[in-house]
Amino acid sequence: MGSVDSSSPETKKLLKSPPVKFILDLVFPELCQGCGIEGTYLCVPCQQKITAPLSRCLSCGKPSLLGTTHLECRSREISLAGLMVAAEYEYRPVRDLVWHYKYSLVRDIGEILATILADYLVRNDLLDYFETAAVVPVPLHDRRRRLRGFNQAELIAYHLSRKFGFSYLPILKRIKPTPSQVELPREERLNNVRGVFAAEPTPSLGERKIILIDDVATTGATLNECAKVLMQGEPREIWGLVVARN
Repeated sequence: MGSVDSSSPETKKLLKSPPVKFILDLVFPELCQGCGIEGTYLCVPCQQKITAPLSRCLSCGKPSLLGTTHLECRSREISLAGLMVAAEYEYRPVRDLVWHYKYSLVRDIGEILATILADYLVRNDLLDYFETAAVVPVPLHDRRRRLRGFNQAELIAYHLSRKFGFSYLPILKRIKPTPSQVELPREERLNNVRGVFAAEPTPSLGERKIILIDDVATTGATLNECAKVLMQGEPREIWGLVVARN
C-alpha cells in the first residue's frame, strides 16, 4: 500500500487549524448532530444509524451494484467505473455535517466524513479490491480555496488514506474558475465543468485503481470530468466515492 508523509509542508498546511477555530467553537460547539451529546460532531450510535442509498448507474440511473456503470452504458463520455455513495443525504446528521463542513468551515468534520467513507468500504468488503488504490481529491480553484481556507475534499481524502494506507495524491488542479454547480440544471452542470481540470503527470498511476473523493455529488458531472483527465495516466479503473448524493 502507499503512504502519506504527515511531516511534509503540504500536509501540515492542510491540517493546520485556522485562527478562527476558537470563534467557531463558540458559534458551533462540538455537539453530536444526531443526539446532541457533547464532545463529538457525530457519536458512534448515531454513526451506526447511517445507511447507504440504493446504488445507481451514473449514466442511466437504474440500480446497479455499488453504483457500477453498466457495461452497456459505458462510452467515451463516461470515465467512472462507478460512483459509490456512503450515506443517505436525507439522514439529517449527515446533511448537517456536510453543510457545516462547507459553509461553517469546521475542519474537524473532515475526519468524521472520512470515517463514514471508511465504514462504507469495510461494510462492502472493498478493502482487498482497493488495496493498492490511490486516493485523489476533487480540487477547488485557488480563488475559492483562499476564500474558504481549505479544500474539503482534500481533508476527507487525506484522512481516508491514513486509515487504510492508501496513496494520497492531490494531483488534480482546477485551472478555470466556474460558477457553483448547486443551482445549475443538469445540462448546464455538464457544460460548466468541461475543460476546467488538469492533472500533474504521475507515472505511478499506470494500472492502478483510483478513488476520486468529494463530499457530495449530484449529477456526478464534476467527478466524471476529473476522471476523464486522470484517464490520461492510464489507470486500471477510476471510482468516485462521496459521502452523499443530493
